[in-house]
Amino acid sequence: MTAAPDPVPGTPANDAASSSPHPASPTAPSYRERLLPSPGAWIVVVALGSIVGLVIVPLNSTLALIVAIVSIAIAIVLAVQYSPVVAVRDGTFFLGRAQIDVGQLGEPAVLEGEEWKLLIGQDFEPLAYHCVRGWVHAGIRVDVLDEEDPTSAWVVSSRRPQDLVLALRTAQQQA
Repeated sequence: MTAAPDPVPGTPANDAASSSPHPASPTAPSYRERLLPSPGAWIVVVALGSIVGLVIVPLNSTLALIVAIVSIAIAIVLAVQYSPVVAVRDGTFFLGRAQIDVGQLGEPAVLEGEEWKLLIGQDFEPLAYHCVRGWVHAGIRVDVLDEEDPTSAWVVSSRRPQDLVLALRTAQQQA
């Protein structure tokens, strides 16, 4: 008889099968994504940190190595800290520091490929709230229905736009 692996907390399969007397936290996000840089952008981050150390090589190679390592670490931390989080939680759509009640949003639309390129390029909406990352090649657009809000829509990069749209629709139905 083989031993069953220990359940991993936080995974959907194990959370659903869990017989815990405590229900899931009401503030648990129904969708959460951090728009981290792509692998190519990480290479640039490390290269920029290395260049800082390279400048000091003529003075002292040991000091240059230390400065390069510290600079790379700082660059990585900054890249993670400045990557916005897209989340849908408790009837609110969070995008970085911005947030809006899902009841004030229209029907979200998934945009990929040519549609996405047009929306962030030639069909750019100056009154829309944009959170677009060049290394993410898909996203969503959702109209803002509040008449007093000068923002016409939210345009959001997402690596999983279908999941984000599903989370928004679910939150809108529950609201």
